[in-house]
Parts: sequence; C-alpha cells; structure tokens
Amino acid sequence: MAKDYKRLDDFFQKPTSEPEELKKYYEDLNKGIDPNKLTVTDKVAIFFRNLVSRVEILYKKEKPKTEVVEKPSGLRHKIKVYYRFVVQKFIELFNFEADVDILDNTSVLFQRNKVNRRILFIINAIFILFFGFIGNQRPNYIVIAAFAVLMLIISRTLRKIINEKPRTLLKQQMAMYIGSVYILMASIGVYIKLRWSAGNVVIGDLVQLGNDARITTYITDISISQAGYLLIYFSLIVISLYQDATLLRILFRWVFGFMFIVHILIMYPLYDHAASFQELYDYLFVTNVNITIDIVLRTVTLVVFYIALYSSVSIGQMMNNKRKEEMIKRREMEQDFTAVVGDVFDVISVFNSHTINQNKADVHRVAEMASRLANILGLSSRVCSEIYNYSVIHIDRVTDLSILQYEGKDTLTEKDYGVIREKTVLGSVVIKRLQLNQKSEDIVRMHFEKTVDPNLVEKMKRIQRSQEGQIILLAEIYDILRQERNYKSELKHKRAIDLLQLEFKEYFEPYILDRFLKYQMEFEAFYEKYKYSELGEAE
Repeated sequence: MAKDYKRLDDFFQKPTSEPEELKKYYEDLNKGIDPNKLTVTDKVAIFFRNLVSRVEILYKKEKPKTEVVEKPSGLRHKIKVYYRFVVQKFIELFNFEADVDILDNTSVLFQRNKVNRRILFIINAIFILFFGFIGNQRPNYIVIAAFAVLMLIISRTLRKIINEKPRTLLKQQMAMYIGSVYILMASIGVYIKLRWSAGNVVIGDLVQLGNDARITTYITDISISQAGYLLIYFSLIVISLYQDATLLRILFRWVFGFMFIVHILIMYPLYDHAASFQELYDYLFVTNVNITIDIVLRTVTLVVFYIALYSSVSIGQMMNNKRKEEMIKRREMEQDFTAVVGDVFDVISVFNSHTINQNKADVHRVAEMASRLANILGLSSRVCSEIYNYSVIHIDRVTDLSILQYEGKDTLTEKDYGVIREKTVLGSVVIKRLQLNQKSEDIVRMHFEKTVDPNLVEKMKRIQRSQEGQIILLAEIYDILRQERNYKSELKHKRAIDLLQLEFKEYFEPYILDRFLKYQMEFEAFYEKYKYSELGEAE
C-alpha cells in the first residue's frame, strides 16, 4: 500500500536510487563534457538579451516628473475624457467575456453572438461597398437594394434568435451557424461578383490594339478582385472568434469545395477549354502551366491557413475548457469552504451559548482585570487594549460570524470571498478565546475534584502559553474562584489568593503571579465593583 504522506524521518533517509539527471551529469563529467558550457544558441540568445537591455537604457524615454499645479485647459481635458470614453465603449462593445459566467455555455455563446453580430454590421457595409460600388460596371442600385434587404433580413433574424426568451443554448448555436454561413457565402459572392466584373481578356491582344486604358482598367479590376478574395479569409477569421473547432471543421469542407469551384470556373474559366480531356490537359500542363501552379498554390495556401486557424481555435477551446474545469473546482472549493465555515461558526455559537459559564458582565469584568494586570506588568497601552478586546471577543463579536447571506449563493464574488476570509480569521480568534476560557474552567474543576495528574497539568500548560494568554487565564481563574459553580461554592478574596499561590502557581510565570498578588487589593476592588454594579442593575 502506497503511503499518502511522509513522516519527518522520511525526509532524512538516503534515496535508494539516484535521479536520472544526476547520473547524466556524472557521465558528462567523465566524458570531459562541461555541463555548464554555453552552446552557440545560448551565446546568441545572451547577445540579444544584452543588446535589448542596452537599447532600453539608451533609448528609453523617461517621462519628466512635473507637479501639476493647475488643471489642463478645458478643451484638452474634454478631448482626453471623450477619447477615454470612446475607447472604453469600444472595448465593452467587442469584449467577448464582459460580465459573463464562463461556466454558463448559453451566456458565453450569447455574448459571442452579440459581438459577432456587431462585427457583421461593419462587414455588411464593406460588402455593400464592394458589391455595389466597386468594379468596372456602373452601380446597379437594384442589386444593391436587394443585397441590402437580404442583409437586413439576416441581421434582424439573428437579433431575434439571439435575444428571444427563453434564451437557450440551441438557439444560440443556431444563430452561430446562420451568421457563420451567411458571412462565408456573402464573402464568396462578393469575390465572384468582383472577378466576374473584371472579365477575362488577353493582354497581348490589347497591346496590339494599343488600348492602354483598357489594360490599366483590367489590371485595376483584377487587383480589386484580389482584395475581395481576401474577404473570404477574413470571414474565416471572424468565424474562428466563436472558438468552436467543430463549426470550423464543418464549414471548411464547404469552403474548400466552393473555393475549388471558384478557382476553376470563376478565376480561370476552364470550361472554355474542356471540349476534350486532351485539350484541358494541354491547356493546364503544356501551354499555361502558370495557371495550374496558381490554382495549386491558392489551394495549398487555403489549406495551410485553415490548419493554422484550426490549431489556434483548438488550443483556445482547450484552454477555455481548462479554465472551466479550474473554475468548477474553485467554486466547489468555495462552496465547501463556505459550508465548513458555516458549520464551524454554528458550533462556536452553540458552544458559546451552552457551555460557557459566563455572562456579558463576567466577561467584561475579566477583561478589565486582565487589561489592568497587563498595565501593571509594564505593557504598552496598545497591548493592554488588545488584551481587553481579545478577552471579550467571544461575547461581543460572535454575532459577526454569520454567513447566512452567502450560503444561498451559487457563486461568490471576490468581495464575498474576502469577507468570508475575514470572518474565518475572526472565527479562529474566537475559537482560541473559547479554548482559553474552557482551559481556565477545566483547571479549576480538576483541582477541586482532585483529578489532577502530572500529564494533565503539562497538557494544560502547553495550551496558549503566551504572556497575554497567561494574563487572561489568571484573571479568569481568580474570577471563577470568587464565583459559585456546581462543583464548588463561592470563595472569599483571601481564600482565592491562597489557592492561586498553593494550587495554581505552576500555570503562570512567577513574575505574572507576583504582580497580581502585589496588587491583589486593586483586583478585589475590580471584582466587587462589577459584582455590586451588576446586582444594582438587577434590582
């Protein structure tokens, strides 16, 4: 059976086998190889590191530290504020994780759909510009209007699906696929339109005719169509923002097919040379090899781009899944932590209300005596105040331990978690104070019931042995001796002092007990004052 823990002795035992790294280190030394020798790559890396550090020293501009005496001019200040406002709004509009619970798949996809819909609005304007106003044809306003109506219908449909209540994951996925297919088909359609508008001409024929203007127009239109070609790659990037590898994998099959058709039918109309297989072969591999090379290179570029994009999305999706797993673990730990803390605080309350033989007046009386004893011992006023506050913390602060308002929450914010941590620290202090209170009660009881033995005494002496703890313990034992308990009767001051000297002296440092005994009349006055004050209030 494997051990789940190590004893202290285990850390000092000699290992049965040496680590592999250490064996290799010794082997390299025996071969005459210096393990610390720098390779060429190491030297180049060190050179660049030193170069960068020097450049930063030489060219790093430090902003002069000037004291602002008066506010900047009104116009400049307004422009600066407006600029920051615009930047902040822009970030909010295109932030994929703004106020989103990453564990809620529906909320995450809803936010991505909203952001991509805003991006789609900008892309639609670009599509209209390319589709209607750029090319060698005159703008066809009927086509532009039809395309604009189509974009409006798609946009409103997406908006309805995304925002419709109840908001479900299925609806968000449907909106994701509709938006992705639309942007992909629209970008391919824009390219087809631009390439079709450019036409196909033979430059040599135009040169013979001396039609330089037509040559310039054709070259310009071909260049514009290449810009439209890039829109297809841009649409794939927009689709990848969903960080959904499955979506990208499904759509790419169609993209690859469509782009192959575009290459052989739109970019290079091979159907004009496909009367026979031999004619097509001669056209592609004999007379126009550059066309074949161009088609192959474009296809390979598309595949390589897809592989890079798919890898990036897969890595991002994997990291998001890891984040979700870590978040789930953290929330489970937070819930367990909250539950455990709540149980501990409930136990503290029960123990405090049913076990302690002290009321509020008794506690404050002990606190006054402990604080005064600390002052007599020469401790600072701050320490005296801390001893007083610590003496009453289990009575005055126990109600601050409630965490009922957090127990019903599924998720805790950083602020909530911080408050619970503070309450936990307070709870640990209260527990220590209750332990000290119980210690004083147990010590008095075992001495009166004659159950004292050396082991028990040593155990009690180890509990909170600090100077502050002994001061409070002495004040509490004196207070218990003066009061009536079910195992003893109320004692006079002199009898209590005698017992402290005879029975309880071994629990305290001599100088602490000596100071208490020297000022015993003052402590008797404290006890009588609070006792009669309490009786007077009772009457």
